[in-house]
Amino acid sequence: MFFVTGDVHGDIKDFESRKFGHIKKGDFIVVCGDFGLIWDGSNSERKTIQKLGRRKYGVLFVEGAHENFDLLSKYPVTEWNGGKVQVISGNLIHLMRGQIYTINGKKVFTFGGGESLDREMRTPHKTWWEEELPTMSEMQEGVQKLVASGWNVDYIFTHSAPSAFRRFLEGGEYDLDALNVYLECIREKCKYEKWVFGNYHINRRLSIEQEVVFDGVLKLE
Repeated sequence: MFFVTGDVHGDIKDFESRKFGHIKKGDFIVVCGDFGLIWDGSNSERKTIQKLGRRKYGVLFVEGAHENFDLLSKYPVTEWNGGKVQVISGNLIHLMRGQIYTINGKKVFTFGGGESLDREMRTPHKTWWEEELPTMSEMQEGVQKLVASGWNVDYIFTHSAPSAFRRFLEGGEYDLDALNVYLECIREKCKYEKWVFGNYHINRRLSIEQEVVFDGVLKLE
């Protein structure tokens, strides 16, 4: 089973207070971006990472906008269940952009990243990284993987929303970023059972197929 939740922002106490219910060995918690527990490289942070990695179930995350990409890039890239990952510690695993994994019999497409709307107030390589938005090669790889799968997966986990849902959630006038448009193209072409994304700090079912999560927990069989 998958227990899908949203932005943690580096707060382990908030993460542990979420109502995941009964999780057993072989289950997975999925965090839809802004994980934030790889941020300052401190001893306490390393201990938290090791603690999460020792759990009997998997803790998986896609990156959001607020991650320390300098620290994250130091973890080696390997392959797990058919896609590229970075194993942070034990059962704590970063699911990378544009990958398809087969997990518990389900095909899962992931694409992390997002845009910091307050980036002008942030400091490069301290509180903001340009790597928050994907490269062209990452987007191309995602399309290639989806083509190979026949544009058919079970679950999609992202941090950002397709442009249609960003428009619905935010309203008003705003500038779409390339990631929103890219995800919208995937939404229009791909067949899937459920798409879950974070970022908006709300828990809401948008349709049968799409949900946005924050501190709530969505259970997927």
